[in-house]
Amino acid sequence: MAVQEHRLAPGVKLKESELTELFQVSRTSVRTAFMRLAHIGILQLAPNRGATVAKPSVQDCRQILEARLAIEGMVVEVLARAPTPATVKALRAHVRAQERAFKSEDVQEGYRLAIAFHRLLAEHCGNRVLAQLLDDLLSRMPLILLTHGTRRSKEDAMHGDHADLVEAIAACEVARSRRILTLHLQALQDELDLAEPSSGKTLKQMLRR
Repeated sequence: MAVQEHRLAPGVKLKESELTELFQVSRTSVRTAFMRLAHIGILQLAPNRGATVAKPSVQDCRQILEARLAIEGMVVEVLARAPTPATVKALRAHVRAQERAFKSEDVQEGYRLAIAFHRLLAEHCGNRVLAQLLDDLLSRMPLILLTHGTRRSKEDAMHGDHADLVEAIAACEVARSRRILTLHLQALQDELDLAEPSSGKTLKQMLRR
């Protein structure tokens, strides 16, 4: 998907006519896709204005990260209670692939694998409901990054967190697994520019009727 690959920026207007021609599909198919993407927060639909790529507010970002912590915390707890050899092998292989991508300076692939790592956790926890909920939240992360950016690059720290989390899960350390995830998501929030926008008005202007 173009949003996931950072090719569509927040706020971009999508026209049914252009999409039907580009993908050679019916307007009904495009509208159905619009509705599905709006349902999970990727698009915003407005009467007589069509669809635009969503632009998450500061409050949206904080709530999404809070929801991720709650849901993904359960995911890693379930995994750490009884990790299978196949799960540990798959997670370690994924972390190595992510490391190779960043070392080769393929940042786009590195970030794609970083998001995919969290989906992989959910896939292996064995709870389809948790996996679906987390997948919906992760689908909105590229919009958060594109809208609010990050103050600086944290590829090494992010990779280290993932590697540490895998080893904590492999060692059946439930509390440590949750702690690593909590710190990881907190670090992500700290790196985002989530300052509330200023109104640009003085106190006198804001209080004047």
